[in-house]
Amino acid sequence: MKRFNDIRHSLNENKKMNISGVKVEIVKDKNKFKVMVDGSLLDRYPTEKQAIKMAKEFIKQYKG
Repeated sequence: MKRFNDIRHSLNENKKMNISGVKVEIVKDKNKFKVMVDGSLLDRYPTEKQAIKMAKEFIKQYKG
C-alpha cells in the first residue's frame, strides 16, 4: 500500500535529463516551468516544450 507522500512525489512534475552531458532539470513552479542547468536557474517559461527547447539551445551555445 502506497502512502500519501509516495503518491505525491510520483505526481511531481520535475523532469531530470542530461543534454550533452549537462544536468538539466525542468521544474513546474505554479504556472511556469523553471529551467535549472547544473543547479543554476536559467529562466522561467510558460510551457514545458519551450523550456526544453531553450535548455537545449542554451547548452548548444554554451558548448560552442
